[in-house]
Amino acid sequence: MNRHALLTLCLVVAVDAACFGLLLPVLPFLVADLTGTFSAIAITQVTAVYAGCQLVGAPLIGRWSDRLGRKPMMAMSVGIGSLALLGSALAPSLALLMLFQGIKGASASVFALAQAVVADSVDDADQRTVSFGALGASLGLGFVAGPAVGGLLGAVNPRAPFFLAAAFTLVNLVQILLVLKETRSAAHHRESEADPLHFWSGERGPLRRLLSVYFLFYLGFSAFTGIFVVDARDRFGWGPQAAGWVLCYVGVVAAAVQGGLIPRLLKRFRAGRLAGVGLILVAIAILGVAAIRTGNALYLTQLIFATGVGLSTPGLRSLLSLTVSANQQGILGGLTQSCISLTELLGPLMAGRLYTYSGFATTYQVQAGLVLLAAGLLISANIRPQAQAVNTPSP
Repeated sequence: MNRHALLTLCLVVAVDAACFGLLLPVLPFLVADLTGTFSAIAITQVTAVYAGCQLVGAPLIGRWSDRLGRKPMMAMSVGIGSLALLGSALAPSLALLMLFQGIKGASASVFALAQAVVADSVDDADQRTVSFGALGASLGLGFVAGPAVGGLLGAVNPRAPFFLAAAFTLVNLVQILLVLKETRSAAHHRESEADPLHFWSGERGPLRRLLSVYFLFYLGFSAFTGIFVVDARDRFGWGPQAAGWVLCYVGVVAAAVQGGLIPRLLKRFRAGRLAGVGLILVAIAILGVAAIRTGNALYLTQLIFATGVGLSTPGLRSLLSLTVSANQQGILGGLTQSCISLTELLGPLMAGRLYTYSGFATTYQVQAGLVLLAAGLLISANIRPQAQAVNTPSP
């Protein structure tokens, strides 16, 4: 994959992440404005609707991208998402906010499709990990600008970041239509029809194990991010601006790790080993959040957290991409996105109820336990990349 194509793809991902990040520090406050109360359960229900609809939509979009091409499906995803963000900004009730967030979730597949584009274009395992790291760094850079700007705007009006996110998605749509190159040929479309995934076949054991790791990690991760802003408000008196700054900080660190450290570390360590270490660091950081007594200490725990995320996610994505053929990368992207969506559905709901009825310490302990379980499963499985799986169709 040439540098210009990767740069274009990274820019698309960064803008999409910025749009998502704009909303993170303000969504709880918009829900509070609509309901008249700051309820962890009501807030997490909105995020659960988004995730539940993405759970259904992501595999379909991924499969259609194998057949119809990455570019048209990415353009459709971004176009529908822009309309849904505008509807969310104007929503007069919680029910309508949930409806538009559901539409946004059903169409949200930019990052999954970007991973499929990389998998289409890069065969070498280490280079693929580096490219996934570049995508992850772009995701992090998007979160640098997104939460910081969202927090500033949200302090004035919690609806303002939704309007800005809608405008940004239109910019992304123009970029996709005019600059992004298609990576699936007509021949590939025909081959994908004759190359089903056969998820439950015996040869898919490594894929199922890695998806289990992915699920456990993101269940803990989603539960953590789903309750973080609420807990920061309750324990430390933080509003959307302060929460936005710490989320921005996480994006900076994660981008630095994925864009700068990963290529160097891969010269000495396997991607699977880096992923295992990263998962352990994430669990340590979550336990640290439960132990701290001042808000400023979050900058230390989130340094560890962001480093762990930056080390673990590129390796996991690379290992997953190498368990299927070249004609199955779109459906794999849909599966992984659905896996994340399921965790974003279950994680915040679990966290909201644990937080309400058992307190913050128990909430974070459960989240850390899930991530440690993922690390143990990955390390014990000792999964090594099989490069030949990329281009060899499954029976």
